[in-house]
Amino acid sequence: MTTAAEEEASEQPTTAVNVDECLKERKWWCFLLSSIFTFLAGLLIVLLWRAFAFLCCRKEPDFAPNDPKQKEQQQKGPGGQRGGNREFEGTFMTEAKDWAGELISGQTTTGRILVVLVFILSIASLIIYFIDASSEEVERCQKWSNNITQQIDLAFNIFFMVYFFIRFIAASDKLWFMLEMYSFVDYFTIPPSFVSIYLDRTWIGLRFLRALRLMTVPDILQYLNILKTSSSIRLAQLVSIFISVWLTAAGTPGLLENSGDPFEFTNPQQLSYWTCVYFLIVTMSTVGYGDVYCQTVLGRTFLVFFLLVGLAIFASSIPEIIELVGSRSKYSGEYKREHGKRYSKSINQSINQSINQSINQSIN
Repeated sequence: MTTAAEEEASEQPTTAVNVDECLKERKWWCFLLSSIFTFLAGLLIVLLWRAFAFLCCRKEPDFAPNDPKQKEQQQKGPGGQRGGNREFEGTFMTEAKDWAGELISGQTTTGRILVVLVFILSIASLIIYFIDASSEEVERCQKWSNNITQQIDLAFNIFFMVYFFIRFIAASDKLWFMLEMYSFVDYFTIPPSFVSIYLDRTWIGLRFLRALRLMTVPDILQYLNILKTSSSIRLAQLVSIFISVWLTAAGTPGLLENSGDPFEFTNPQQLSYWTCVYFLIVTMSTVGYGDVYCQTVLGRTFLVFFLLVGLAIFASSIPEIIELVGSRSKYSGEYKREHGKRYSKSINQSINQSINQSINQSIN
């Protein structure tokens, strides 16, 4: 009879062989295509809806008061079937849009709570990405039921998906909303979570885009009445933009270098996410120690284009941050009442002296 320890020992080589066989066929394109398809499908639906509204719901032409067509239009108006449907549709859409707008607005208590909650969950999702990216494995074959981090991340993404639809309903221009930066963050982070369930594998992918949510820190601090002066708001904006761009950009060379050049993937370089964070800050500061560098063609191509943006951000943000931190307005302090000191007598004396001097000068 075999013991439990012997059975586990015999299963481990089999599991390792299955994992190696699974990774022979890369499925990164499935995750990427799910994001691209989601974006294109949403864009197509918005364009079709606009075309339908333009063709079928155009405004009725204005006629003269005595024109027979004016009477016919009035008969088919609010009392007619077409006018009633349009009125009901307009009222329903307006109420839904107002409800969604109040729900995500920072002017209401519910909106502030929701905005803060979205930020907290975005940071939690980013921390999960840090944990997964520290293993230096871009693609991993593992059942979704055994992957705790992916299960937690899926729960977060379901919340982000609901929040995405609320923002979509509240948007005045649906097409422009589909092209916003935070919408692209959702395109490339939410659909891959559902694909990983079907494929029983994970892909690091573009989950580092969640770091762009750090740009909302100044808005949240204003909602909480922590930032009150223009200089503190500007300082928070500069710091949040710099850190979010830095952390987001660090995920790209980590993904490209650990994967290798497609489609053979024969030249991967094992770089952890935090190594890429160090590499980018050294590169943006123009120090360039040379201890870490890109080996893949895609990694070098990304670095060439990123340096044009990264150097500009570094050169413009850092001096202004230092200036805001170092400068202090002459009247930026607080007024404090000093107990036990009286200044009324000296003030009156100075006022009397100035009055006497002005009288003497006018007499002379």
